[in-house]
Amino acid sequence: MLLNGDRHISELSRHDEAAGDPLYEFTSGGLTHHAPMHEAANRHRVGPLVAALNYGLVTIDWAADPVTLRFAMRGTDNETLLDHTLSLSALRPSGGS
Repeated sequence: MLLNGDRHISELSRHDEAAGDPLYEFTSGGLTHHAPMHEAANRHRVGPLVAALNYGLVTIDWAADPVTLRFAMRGTDNETLLDHTLSLSALRPSGGS
């Protein structure tokens, strides 16, 4: 899992070609600046492209079975702009160890 920022857009991407393991990249935009809405090409994007003032939030639920990771983008009024949950096991190689 990679955490990224300051691109003036926000998105969640999943790269399946990365060393045979699924790799998620969570990119958060800015609280003070954002790019105008445009469709930035990204064939790995999961969910919408967010081009609004926002902040990113990653929540790990260790009590869940299985353990989950929640990726969220929240706007200036705390509204949800992107919300995606996956199990921690989704970050394991498909061979499964």
